Amino acid sequence: MDESVNVLSNEPYLMIPIYITLSVTYVFLIAGSIGYVIYKPKKKPYKSYNVEFVLVTVANNKVKNALKESLGNLRKRFRNYLVWVVIDEGAELTNYLSSMSSSDPYLRLVVVPQTYIRSCKGKARAMKYFIEHFVEPDNWYVFLDDDNIVLDDHFLYEIPYYEEVGYVAFNPILKPRRGNSTIAYVIDWIRYFNDLTLYRFFTGFLGKPFLGLHGELLGIKGHVLRELNFNHASITEDFSLAIELVKNDYKTWQSRTIVSIKSPNSLSDLQKQRARWFKGVLKDLRRAPNLMRAIVAVKSFLWVALVIVVITVIVTKSYYNVLIASLIIINSLYHWSAYAYGAYKSGKLRYFLIAPIAWLIEVSSIFRVSAVKDFYVINKN
Repeated sequence: MDESVNVLSNEPYLMIPIYITLSVTYVFLIAGSIGYVIYKPKKKPYKSYNVEFVLVTVANNKVKNALKESLGNLRKRFRNYLVWVVIDEGAELTNYLSSMSSSDPYLRLVVVPQTYIRSCKGKARAMKYFIEHFVEPDNWYVFLDDDNIVLDDHFLYEIPYYEEVGYVAFNPILKPRRGNSTIAYVIDWIRYFNDLTLYRFFTGFLGKPFLGLHGELLGIKGHVLRELNFNHASITEDFSLAIELVKNDYKTWQSRTIVSIKSPNSLSDLQKQRARWFKGVLKDLRRAPNLMRAIVAVKSFLWVALVIVVITVIVTKSYYNVLIASLIIINSLYHWSAYAYGAYKSGKLRYFLIAPIAWLIEVSSIFRVSAVKDFYVINKN
């Protein structure tokens, strides 16, 4: 038999990082299973009405169609709730949005002056301006992206319950809808699976957003928004807010509400989006408490570690080791299931073929991190 077959048994030190990596991934799988099976959000039989929506948008032509669809959804489903649209001065769609707000008493336009914190750009800067000038302590503010379509109103019934017991923030479950790229749509279903498992465990079951929060349907009580000193220069403002909530020992819940998000229109946009998240999280992580820093760092680098493990196993032919091969296959089933479900939702059987390698497309986004210089908005039309 080729000596390479038994290289791991001859070189036991190679076994250590492999087993450590696989063991850590199983810790996350168990946590996700607990979140999925046990956690159920609570609610009251009546709605909360001290809720206002805040849609922060770059307001350019790349997002016009998605923005129009999102605003239409908000005004139809939440007819008697105030919607704020926050844009930068000089944005391309200023006149369009101004015209809409002038004819709708529940739609208000906020323009962030160019002179406000000139050194920063992006959503975090606009959010900070809105918080400083318009937030009232007793209201709930629900932040949305310009491609979001809120599919139900469960969170309005949950707010009265959780407000009563001292919780101050919540997040939804994200479900992708197809853009121009079917492959990107298939890959995006991992976000839905993560919300049902890992995010449900941390944000919901533990009540601590150790993995961060989504900017989509991010609800926070007004007085907390005014207290938090989040990083207004961040390119991942949702993660920066999550850090502040954890640091201040605030409690969160995960809502039953589902929000439809527009998948990137190309693989290039998907990788740019993931690269921005990766870079922004790493930059903001320095401000996080130690436990949160450890959890996020381990979860983020598991992708890279798993690639190294798989390459090592292939090179050394240790796939003959039944235990190691079984651990890798069982571990991979989570991601394969997410991508296979995405392929099923796409309605095109050929996309099942990419399920085993789809995670590599996401992992390769790390090589585009250096190209991310600022807040990047993908084309959502």
